Amino acid sequence: MNENLVESLTTQAKSLYGPMGKINALMIANVEKIAEFQLGAVKSYAELAMKQVKQVSEVRDIEGLKDFGTTQSEMASELGEKVMEDMKALGEIGMEFKAGVEEIITEARSPEEAKADSEETAKEAPKKTEKA
Repeated sequence: MNENLVESLTTQAKSLYGPMGKINALMIANVEKIAEFQLGAVKSYAELAMKQVKQVSEVRDIEGLKDFGTTQSEMASELGEKVMEDMKALGEIGMEFKAGVEEIITEARSPEEAKADSEETAKEAPKKTEKA
């Protein structure tokens, strides 16, 4: 009896800690992706700021100031596009992480639970289409 208990506890521990280890590895990989992304973003924003500083330092007269003013709208547009691209890329990283976690959780579930959920989803699908 004690052997069955120990064996049962060992099996339960493996089924619990296996997926947790996979999720931890996924989290570490995700943190690395985000860190690389942030470093690239900081570099590009710093380059943009330095470009602005150089342009300001080149202003010597009214004509130069007028030229600088006209380039500001282009710079604002460029900055807006860069921010949107960065937000989209960050969102994609988040969605990849979410999908990875969902996959690990699905793998970790027992076959009976997965089968019951798929049957339940199959039963609900026709009901939703009938209501529409």
